[in-house]
Amino acid sequence: MEFSPSVLLLVLYPVVGLAAPLVFSSLWPKKLPPAPNLAVGDEDKKAANARLGALVSLFAYGSLMCGTLLYQLLFPLSLDKVGLPSNSRVWTTLIGGYLGISWAGVSIWFLALGAATGRMRREIPGLMAPLRLQIPVWLMEALAEETWRVAAIVGLVAVQNSPPFSIAAVAVAFGSAYLRLGLQRAAVATLEGVFFGFLFLWQGSFLAPFTAHLAVHAVYLWGVGQSQDRESHKTWQMPGTKCPVCQRNLKLLQVKMSDVFECPSCKASLSVSDGYQNVMRFTAAFSFCSLIVLTILLLKDWVPSNLVFWLTYPVSYGVATSGIFLYRRLFTRLFPPRLQLGTPNFITLNLEVRHESKTSNGEDHVTKR
Repeated sequence: MEFSPSVLLLVLYPVVGLAAPLVFSSLWPKKLPPAPNLAVGDEDKKAANARLGALVSLFAYGSLMCGTLLYQLLFPLSLDKVGLPSNSRVWTTLIGGYLGISWAGVSIWFLALGAATGRMRREIPGLMAPLRLQIPVWLMEALAEETWRVAAIVGLVAVQNSPPFSIAAVAVAFGSAYLRLGLQRAAVATLEGVFFGFLFLWQGSFLAPFTAHLAVHAVYLWGVGQSQDRESHKTWQMPGTKCPVCQRNLKLLQVKMSDVFECPSCKASLSVSDGYQNVMRFTAAFSFCSLIVLTILLLKDWVPSNLVFWLTYPVSYGVATSGIFLYRRLFTRLFPPRLQLGTPNFITLNLEVRHESKTSNGEDHVTKR
């Protein structure tokens, strides 16, 4: 194996990941959070830390992009020398987006499992920052990381290294930058590097991993990001979702899709209507079956037939998991749920009021006698 000059790209990502926070703090010390102040609330501290994390991430990804472009100027790389397959841009974009949504769902399970065991920290760049910072951070991350990944894989393959070895080497270099967050987080990052690297060599285009990366960010931005801060006062209200008792609009995170909950205003016991839940169940079953069929059609022409069976379920399950998170943010906006009094499959009929009226009538009848 020829380590030079392609080895420079391999070490670029972990070096930038470790050095960028230190360089940022030395260049812009005023951006660092101030000393602890009792007058500053917890929400203000969280907002300041989230904004600082987004700025550090922007600096890190900008440095990674500059380093990759500098390497390209010094050691020009060409996809023609590698001999990768060429597919249509539309097809490549669709495959990248679909598999990106699937990987987002799979990674959510990995991160949730690691967080539940207390052995893995969940750290997503810019997740809790304002939207005007989240979008630039995630666009820059997708562009910089995939540009670096493609250049590193092409550089290794160009010096007669096998494609599987090139993917594995770049994935290990990518995962090593997350060792500060623990071995489990580094392992998940390595799997993510294998996934994006495989997408690039499979489709032979930068668009496939880049679109997949954007799809992952879309799930985190519109799905996971909205469920992180359940006490936020900025959660939007769903049009048409009103309490049937007091007619007050309810916010998205105040509505429980499968459980009974209280109206924050009048304290009445509410639930999503039976008809809406039946539609939800039918839509979920139909969508999952459609996902399985779509995944089989997607993989059968590109993957050996003996692997299609083993890959269909995890890919479909990943897309379904992402869909669950996106449902609360997107689909409830398009199709607001209807609420009813009482528990599902049981609607209150004001029996207590009728019982009281009968009792009062009986008492009046006795009094008249």
